[in-house]
Amino acid sequence: MPRIGGSTHGESRVRMLRLVRRGDRHDPHDLTASLRFEGDFAAAFREGHGAGVVPGEALKNLIHTTARQNTIGEIESYGLDLCARVLETHPQITRVRADLSEQPWQRLESGGKAQGQAFLLAGPELRTAAITSNGTQIAVVSGIESLTVMRTAGFRPPRPAGAAADEADEGLPPLVVGSLAVRWTYSTPDVTFGAYRHGVRAVVTETIALHASRSIQHTLYAIGDVVLASYPEISVVSLAMHERPYRPVDLFHANVENPDELFVAVDEPVGVVEVTLDRE
Repeated sequence: MPRIGGSTHGESRVRMLRLVRRGDRHDPHDLTASLRFEGDFAAAFREGHGAGVVPGEALKNLIHTTARQNTIGEIESYGLDLCARVLETHPQITRVRADLSEQPWQRLESGGKAQGQAFLLAGPELRTAAITSNGTQIAVVSGIESLTVMRTAGFRPPRPAGAAADEADEGLPPLVVGSLAVRWTYSTPDVTFGAYRHGVRAVVTETIALHASRSIQHTLYAIGDVVLASYPEISVVSLAMHERPYRPVDLFHANVENPDELFVAVDEPVGVVEVTLDRE
C-alpha cells in the first residue's frame, strides 16, 4: 500500500465585506480568505471515510464568524485569530495556514472633507498576509501585491549637459512601468502590523521615486536593504517586479521626431525580476 507523503485540504477564495461601524464613520474591509490545514486524514484517502474531515460549509462559517467578531484592524490580526480558532475548534488539525488579501477602499471627499460613509475603490493594489500556526509556532508573512509604479525617465536622473555617457546608461529604458509585489517575514508575531505595513510601503515608494539606480535589480535590492535596516523584526524580504513594456512609437516614416514622448504598450514579452534578501 503506498504511503501518503502529505496532504492538505481547506477552502479557497472566500470573499466577504466587513463593515466596522463607529458612529458616523464606517471602515470597510474587502477581504478574501483561504484556509489550508494538515492532520491525520489518511483514512479519508485510503478508505473513503469522512470522519474527521472538516466540511467546507463549516470552514466558511468559521471564517465568517471570526470576521464578524473580530474588529479587523489589520488582516494579520484577523488571520492570527482565525488560525487559533481553527486549531481550537478542530483538534484533529495539526497545522493551519490562512492566506488573506484585502482590497483597499479610499474615502470620497466633499468640500475638501473626507466622508465617513462613501468610498472609492483604491485601485489594483492589494494588502496580503499569510499566517501559519501549529498552536505553538506561528509564522507571519505580510505583503503588498499589484503596486503599479512608473518612472518616466527610467531609474536614473538625466546626465548634466555635456557629461559623457558611460556604458551602463545604454541599457536604461526611457520609461519604466511595472507591477511590484513585496513580501516580508516577521521574526515574531508580536508587532504592530499596521505601522510596519505603512513603513514598508513608504520605503518602496520613496526608493522608487528617489533611487538613482542603474537597473530594476539595483532598485529592488535597495528597497530590501532599507527595509531590513529599518525594521529589526523583519527577517526576510522578497520582491518581484513584472514590467509592463512600453516602447517608443516609430514615426520615422511620417517624418516626425519622437524624442521618447509617445509610447505604445507591448503585450509581451513581460520582464520579470525577483529577489529575496535576508539577514546575514
